[in-house]
Amino acid sequence: MVKEQLLQHHQDNFWDWSCVFYEAAQVKPLLLKLQDSYQLNVNYVLLALWTEQQGIAMDAVIWKKVIREGLQASQAVSGLRHRRRQAKHLGQKDEYKKLLSLELKGEKLLQQQAVKSLLPFWPIVPNSVEPMSNLRFYIQTQAQSRIEAEEALQQASELGGIVQKLQV
Repeated sequence: MVKEQLLQHHQDNFWDWSCVFYEAAQVKPLLLKLQDSYQLNVNYVLLALWTEQQGIAMDAVIWKKVIREGLQASQAVSGLRHRRRQAKHLGQKDEYKKLLSLELKGEKLLQQQAVKSLLPFWPIVPNSVEPMSNLRFYIQTQAQSRIEAEEALQQASELGGIVQKLQV
């Protein structure tokens, strides 16, 4: 019972933090650029930044587990996003709104799955996590080349500064 409550608390905390951070100045365009230019999952970029604040260090092994366990939800969200963008392009406003709502629900489920995957690694006492280290490991697991990883990390570095300013 306590474990489920703790899990729900962390899932809600991550979702709430993500919503606030996403709306901060300059964050949305940076996240979408990472998604569209480097095929990075916005939810995992947010997870990397949030877990650093929570004192959870994520290495390549943990990232592979999180990504593997969230694959189905991630693919569903990608499909909804593609359909939503098509609806927008075709001027189908009602369909667009419906798909946007479904996509957001899918994003939340993906985030919940990611936090659930992390639960076994949650420290009793928060660790001191090097800034941007979780994001660096995530990008390195996803990049097609070292050069691409460096470019994506350079783009993402602005997000770390915004997190520090906001302390959301």
